[in-house]
Amino acid sequence: MSGGFADVRRLARQAVADGVIPGAVILVSSEGRTAFHEPFGCRALVPQPLPATEATIYDVASVTKAAITSVLAMQAVDAGTLRLDEPVRRYLPEFDDEEGSAAKALVTVRHLLSHAGGLPAHRPFFLTVAEGPERRLRIMEAAAREPLAGPPGARSVYTDLGYILLGWVLERVTGERLDVQARRRIFAPLGLRASLFAPVNEGAGALATPWPADLGPVAATEACPYRQRVVVGEVHDMNAFAMGGVAGHAGLFSTAADLAVIGQALVAAWRGDSGTTLVDRDVVREFWLPAAVPGSTWRLGWDGPADARSQAGTRLSRAAVGHLGFTGCSLWIDPARALIIALLSNRIHPAVRDDPRFRAFRPAAHDAILEALD
Repeated sequence: MSGGFADVRRLARQAVADGVIPGAVILVSSEGRTAFHEPFGCRALVPQPLPATEATIYDVASVTKAAITSVLAMQAVDAGTLRLDEPVRRYLPEFDDEEGSAAKALVTVRHLLSHAGGLPAHRPFFLTVAEGPERRLRIMEAAAREPLAGPPGARSVYTDLGYILLGWVLERVTGERLDVQARRRIFAPLGLRASLFAPVNEGAGALATPWPADLGPVAATEACPYRQRVVVGEVHDMNAFAMGGVAGHAGLFSTAADLAVIGQALVAAWRGDSGTTLVDRDVVREFWLPAAVPGSTWRLGWDGPADARSQAGTRLSRAAVGHLGFTGCSLWIDPARALIIALLSNRIHPAVRDDPRFRAFRPAAHDAILEALD
């Protein structure tokens, strides 16, 4: 089925040749069938070139927010242990500040999911919270104490802090750490063998358990100045790294094929297909509706394509949902046509760059995919 994807191949190969990305894996699934699945370039350039393969595992960065945190939130809502319009303080009394902010009492779970809780965009907790056996908890507490930067519900400001807190909320209502929940409630039911969090030892910067030998090769990310090494198989995001590799905003490693399976399961739930067990139809449909935040394209845990200059391109339905990852990964889903596009790259290897060529490549690739399908 991949014969009509010549423009997709051309764009990906040119991006590799021009040094826009070291490599990538692109998968397109339509109506439950894989229409395209090919690797390009390298999974690593430093210390030596290593080829990307279909089985290459990528640090998908903030795609974690959609593929894991929001899905676990859907399941908790379905189970009745989490309510979207309840104040966050009901689940986290720690969500307060020194002034006992009245505004923080108004922030709901729905606000956090749609980046509308009024929280600041970022805080470098890995620099301000000391190493130690309780560092992960201390970072979550620091995020909970952070003063609001604006009134809840007024606008969406993309923020990792809200998803650090959502991860803590989910751990509080289930009694399980986030990676355990993901393994038991998403990976195992869907038969995913190449998706995982990679916990690191507190303060040591070493994997707490060896990378499973039966998994595929792992794409390298940055030659990190803080860690003084090329990062391979441990989360790139420094706050997530300081949290031991397990966080609500980042930390997932996965393949294009596994992300497509998650997407297909969510589409099946959205359609109400018989035998669907991952999430309830009405819940996933609520999560995928626009969050109705003024001027925002956000759903609950997922974004939607902007009318102009969207990284999803110009051809994808504006009713589609998706998420981007800082490392160069993205996942887009059009539930009405059961279309899933996973584009995984390690654009930050060996160095992080703000490259306008990558911002041009990704929507062009999506447009070429839709043109091939249509």
